[in-house]
Amino acid sequence: MRAELRSCGIGTVLIGELEQRARDHGLRWVELGVDDNNSRPRTLYERLGYAQTGHESASWNQQAPDGSTTRYETRITLMRKQLS
Repeated sequence: MRAELRSCGIGTVLIGELEQRARDHGLRWVELGVDDNNSRPRTLYERLGYAQTGHESASWNQQAPDGSTTRYETRITLMRKQLS
């Protein structure tokens, strides 16, 4: 994300919309995973009421700056929130 768009509330609005759509579909909780190598989103999710429920390994292909494809491997923290 571009630096000038950080801390403007965009993530909070998007998560709120996601939670409302989940409620509209009758769901009682939502769960997401956050890359342990990127703490900024996790801070937002915790502020919005998400709690850690576990961990899992994850990997995916991503494009390197030189255009090549590399395999990214990380640990994901699972977080859950009960919807009201």
